[in-house]
Amino acid sequence: MLAKLDGKSLPIEADQERLWTLLSVAYGHGVPLAVLGSLRRVAKHWQGGDKRLAAIHLAQMGLPGIGEDAAYRLALAAELIDAGVGPRELARELGFDPPASLLKYDPDQPRVPAGSGRESGQWTTSGDAAPSDAAGSPLTEGRSARTGRGYTTERYKTIKDLPKDAVAVNRPDGSFIGDLHFTAGFLMAPPNADFKRVYAAGMETAPTDVSAIIDAVTQGGAFDYQRDATNKVFYDAYRHAANYAVGVFMAGVGFPRELAIAISQTYAFFQSKQTEENRQQQVFWTTRGWDDGNRGGWR
Repeated sequence: MLAKLDGKSLPIEADQERLWTLLSVAYGHGVPLAVLGSLRRVAKHWQGGDKRLAAIHLAQMGLPGIGEDAAYRLALAAELIDAGVGPRELARELGFDPPASLLKYDPDQPRVPAGSGRESGQWTTSGDAAPSDAAGSPLTEGRSARTGRGYTTERYKTIKDLPKDAVAVNRPDGSFIGDLHFTAGFLMAPPNADFKRVYAAGMETAPTDVSAIIDAVTQGGAFDYQRDATNKVFYDAYRHAANYAVGVFMAGVGFPRELAIAISQTYAFFQSKQTEENRQQQVFWTTRGWDDGNRGGWR
């Protein structure tokens, strides 16, 4: 991100939105606008060769370090933006609220110092800026603490056993999809699962329409086959079918395989806590769904 700063001013408005969104993704909450001005000063000193002064300014920002998970979801978010998803739209759909003043933000305008009685980071007419603490809690017990579309703090009743009305997923060519997780050896899904409809919905969705993607395949979406949003029931046995549906949908949209996986992983990071095993299974079944969809198996 700092490489995009020229040492004189922040980048064009779109890049300001990108910086704010990526930092917010990393920390799990909207960062103060004053952070953008602080980053500009860090970049100015770094590019001027004074790395010690740059390090001092960086330390004075008060931003806590980020862990491996945060760094990973930052990288995924950057990949989505590079693919054409608008930073502001991505932030909103991840549960953040971009400040209305973001586009008119001037990093050179003085800010209210911390402890002055007004909220730190607000614009003022004079005085030195003092960045506010950007620490925060990104997740609350596996659910985002924010309430954007695709987010929920509601609790679901979990059912571990395979429901009696579960059906083996049967492709249009008559073939079944193997899944050794089940005694029958096939991928199991709820009786209302319709992967041809999933693929068709993907074909009707624009790659940059984040809202439509959210409504389709994220938590509580139209094709979230592991959740009964009406009765608030989570079916653990349908986890693979739900991730498979994500891949089929993404193939219909026209996303490359790698980007389809990146998108699913980005939302998974924000919406729930995952074990490494679950993450690997998600990647596997999203990939398998994408492969089947891309080969035309659900047209």
